[in-house]
Amino acid sequence: MALELDPGRCALIIQDMQNASLTEGGAFSTPESRAHHAEQNLEANINRLADRCRGLGIPVLHVWFIVEPGSPGFKVNAGLFEAVASSGSLDRGTWGAEPSPATAPKEGDFIIEKMRMSAFHDTRLDTMLKGFGRDTLILSGVLTNMAMSHTARTGADLGYYVVFPEDASGSFDGEWHRVAVDYALQNVSTVTDTDAVLAALG
Repeated sequence: MALELDPGRCALIIQDMQNASLTEGGAFSTPESRAHHAEQNLEANINRLADRCRGLGIPVLHVWFIVEPGSPGFKVNAGLFEAVASSGSLDRGTWGAEPSPATAPKEGDFIIEKMRMSAFHDTRLDTMLKGFGRDTLILSGVLTNMAMSHTARTGADLGYYVVFPEDASGSFDGEWHRVAVDYALQNVSTVTDTDAVLAALG
């Protein structure tokens, strides 16, 4: 059955597309992850989605993981958060926290900052989506098995219809990505691909 989307109900989320995770030299970027992202055509697919959404007046929201220098007020209660704090790679004003140039925001896009995995946790995302009158999320970015899965689950719990074009997401490598898609995201989102989303948007 073909995917059907009403552009007037959609919003595009582009999550954690920052140098720390994507670019050579980033604290969480490895040869394996960069090869996987290239196989996914990750940046190109995100840009295809973003360009179509902008053209249709669909809100494009970039979600970035940002902590203050030295991590004041940043709760370090898990290994992932320890890595963020100890590396300083997502400190405000650092190269690692900056958006990857290939998918950087354009005029009219919106920026959401977070300090947890889910794009919804203690952020203004839900408030903005309600303000826009949007209840369908097109979810893209990294990492499939972490931030993407957390955001999809939270979105589903909040009553959003979550659409996951899996070739517009990436992880540490293809195996991590596939496990997250097959055993987590299938249950809380409609897993599809970029071409199908573009066709559904018209």
